Amino acid sequence: MTTTTTTHEGLSIGHDMADKAAIHAGLDWKATALEAFKQYATKHESFTTEQVRLSAKNILPPPDTRAWGGIARIAKAKNIISSNGWVRAESKSVHGMVVTHWKSKIYDN
Repeated sequence: MTTTTTTHEGLSIGHDMADKAAIHAGLDWKATALEAFKQYATKHESFTTEQVRLSAKNILPPPDTRAWGGIARIAKAKNIISSNGWVRAESKSVHGMVVTHWKSKIYDN
């Protein structure tokens, strides 16, 4: 039997995995990563989560890089960012998949 996953179901599964990865990374990591995300958003009008992750060189990587997606979801819920469409990821590790392009709501040029 073949099962088919809709785009909406796939996104929901991905969001759930990102949220779980962020929880697994720990409260201290989450707080530090969210602050890094917020700081990046003050300096960049639009960006991807991948760009934030790559710029956060002073933060130890989480056990699962999907944790950064959980941080993006928190930032969106806190009205720091909003979705601005989709772009291809630059990192070879994600094989050019489509990722969310974020618009900062706190950009301070």
